[in-house]
Amino acid sequence: MAEQDYRVSVERIDWLAALPFLRLFGAFRMAIQPGRLLLSLMLVLLLYLGGVAMDFAWGPRVYPNEVQAYAQKSDQRFELWLENMRAQDDPAQVDQTRIKKTYIFDTLLKQQIGAFERLVVSATALDFGLADLASGRGADSRGVIGALASMVVRTPGWLYATHPGFMVLYLLYAFMLTALVGGAVCRVAAIDACRGGHTSTFAALRYALDHWAQFMIAPLIPLGLVVVIRLALAIAGWVLFNLPVTDVIGAVFFGLFLLGGFLAAMLLIGLALGVNLLLPAIAVEATDAFDAVSRAYNYVVGRPWRYFFYSAVMIVYGAVTYMLIGLVVFSTIWITQNCLGAAAVAEVAPGQTRLDAILPAPQWGTMLSTPDWEHLSGSGMVAAAIVMVWIKLLIAILPAFALSYYFNAQTWVYLLLRKAADRVGYDEVFLEPDDDEQASAEDKVEPGDAPL
Repeated sequence: MAEQDYRVSVERIDWLAALPFLRLFGAFRMAIQPGRLLLSLMLVLLLYLGGVAMDFAWGPRVYPNEVQAYAQKSDQRFELWLENMRAQDDPAQVDQTRIKKTYIFDTLLKQQIGAFERLVVSATALDFGLADLASGRGADSRGVIGALASMVVRTPGWLYATHPGFMVLYLLYAFMLTALVGGAVCRVAAIDACRGGHTSTFAALRYALDHWAQFMIAPLIPLGLVVVIRLALAIAGWVLFNLPVTDVIGAVFFGLFLLGGFLAAMLLIGLALGVNLLLPAIAVEATDAFDAVSRAYNYVVGRPWRYFFYSAVMIVYGAVTYMLIGLVVFSTIWITQNCLGAAAVAEVAPGQTRLDAILPAPQWGTMLSTPDWEHLSGSGMVAAAIVMVWIKLLIAILPAFALSYYFNAQTWVYLLLRKAADRVGYDEVFLEPDDDEQASAEDKVEPGDAPL
């Protein structure tokens, strides 16, 4: 009897079914779609302009190396450092030079950009900083974990410790904007990922407006529960641990207090891990905030290894594609400056043309070069200012892509976790009457099978 041939051709393997995480590689194609890029660019510009306006209102208030001092010193030593700086900056000390302070949002922006650049470099080098985290030095790591700690813990911690009013107002402004625009991008991504079709930008914004309250309430629910637990424990501490005898009663029921602390810890940890899934959950399911929180916690707790693996793939692939977009932006500026400079030969200084003064040649890592204002006057200064606006708009595509990729990739992470936890197909998405499910002939794909 002839032996049967069980060999399988590689071309016949359904790789998306065998390796579901490959769907994450479709996030790049989705992120660079013009509608999603424009929405993300709008968010970047509004966040930037809002911060600049608040800087104008607050004035310069940040001392040199203030963030570094906060990161390196204990709370008490940092307070002493601040008092020393304020004493040196006392207007009554007319015999000494005042310390030149900088603006709050400008400092915050530079810190976050620096941390994000470290994140990109570390991710492309596959340096997650796990060894530093295990040894208790995660915040000081140069890896992905250290960069994330700087972005979401250290820098916000400095801002809260030194400028809490600014932080609250800007955070509220940024939170409302991100819930609206981010929700719209996630909605477009959900239709694209689940149905291989598209919905208009205006329809997505209208959807986000209809669900705006749910987008904003969802991350506040766990925080509200933590606040309630904290108040309950504080009241118990005031009642039971301020007097003799009652402290013994408090000790007897200390297990309940530990349970409260455990619940608060789980709520905070779950929020830190699952907050990225809240906008996609509402965008896909059209559900309320409570159900979105329930789904996010269920998927993170129920499928933790999948969640971490998908997140790692998303970060590494996002870092590589971000560098690719950065290369395109840098090349655009360099080629434009080089080609224009081939014929713009009028000099404003020995060895320096008028164009070089208006738009210096970009350098990798510092694409935004400052014009040589000293050798410009009149129309040259006006031209340099206008050119700088165009250059900044072009460079703004980088953070816009980063945001667009983040929302699109997180939508895919949500769909992958939903499939693993609830066995719900990738094509399951809430549709409204005005959602256009008909993809163009050249872009049409099977539901959930985004091309790589």
